[in-house]
Amino acid sequence: MKKEGLSPIILDAGDLLFTSSVLADSNRESETFRASSILDDNMNYPFDAINVGKYELAGGLDLLQKLINKTKSNFISANLRDSNSGRLLFNPYKIIERNDITFGIIGLTDMVSGEVDGVLQDDYIVSGDQYIMKIKNQVDIIVLMINSARSTYSSLTGLFPLANIILTSGSTMLTRPMMTQVEKGPFLFSSGREGRYLNRIDISLSSKDKTFINRSYYEAKIDYYNRRINRYMDKDPSKSLEIVYKDQPNILESIEASKKDIKRMSFILQESVNTIDFRNVAMDKFIEDDPKVKKFVDETVDRCAKLMNP
Repeated sequence: MKKEGLSPIILDAGDLLFTSSVLADSNRESETFRASSILDDNMNYPFDAINVGKYELAGGLDLLQKLINKTKSNFISANLRDSNSGRLLFNPYKIIERNDITFGIIGLTDMVSGEVDGVLQDDYIVSGDQYIMKIKNQVDIIVLMINSARSTYSSLTGLFPLANIILTSGSTMLTRPMMTQVEKGPFLFSSGREGRYLNRIDISLSSKDKTFINRSYYEAKIDYYNRRINRYMDKDPSKSLEIVYKDQPNILESIEASKKDIKRMSFILQESVNTIDFRNVAMDKFIEDDPKVKKFVDETVDRCAKLMNP
C-alpha cells in the first residue's frame, strides 16, 4: 500500500499482543518479548488504534501500561475503568482524518469482567451508545472495534445501528466478502486469530447524506449467482435452460430467482454513491517482504523460542 501512495488507517480490534488469556511463569518472558516486538518501531507502522481486549490484559494491567509507554501505537477502550478511581484507563475513542474523511474509532470489550486486578468493565452496549452519541456529529464514519464472543456477532449490528463498520475480535471467525450482511449496514468484519489474513477496507465517500453500499458483497454475490447459472448450463450448452430443465421446475425457479437477484444487485451497484470495498489479504508467499521487517521478525521468533526453551 505504501508503494501505491496510500496512507492506510491501521487498526486492531483486540487480542493482538499475547497468545493466551493468562500468562504463566513458563511463558511470561517469551510472551512479553513477543508483545513488545509487535509494538516496536522496526515494524514500520504504528497502529492508529488498538482495542484493549482480553488478551491485552493477559499479563495484568501494569505490564500492559509498560508496553504502552514504549510505543507510538494508540490503545483505546470506552468501557474499561480503574477499579479504584472509576476513571477510564484508556482513551475511549480516536478521531482520525484521511483523504477528507473523518473517522471516529471506538473500542469496546465484554470479555474482561472480574478477571483482571484493578480493572472494572462497564456494560459495553451502554458505553458504545454513549460514545457514538458523543462523536457522531464530529465524524463521517463511525467504526466500532468490539472484543466479544462469536455468539454476540449476530446481534451487534442491531445493537449499534448508528455505526457504519464493526470490527470484531475474540473468536476465530473470518469474514469473507460474500458472507451475508445487513445491506445498508452496519457492516461487520472479523479477521479471526490465525494471522493468516489482513482485512482491507477501501472507502469511497462522495455524499455525506447517502448511505454506504458494501460493493464487495454485491460483486461477490453476483459472481456466485453467475457461476451457479453457468454450472446449470454445462449440462447441455447447446440448449436453453428452459428446455434442459423443463421437467425440473424447482431448478428453473432457482435460476429465475438468481437472475432477478443479479439484476437487482447490479442496479444497486450502478446507483451507488458511497461504497465500502472489503477484501481478505492472504499473508502468503505472494506478499513481498520488507527486508528490514523480515529480519526483525525472524530474530524475534528465534528469540521467543529460546526464551521458551532456555
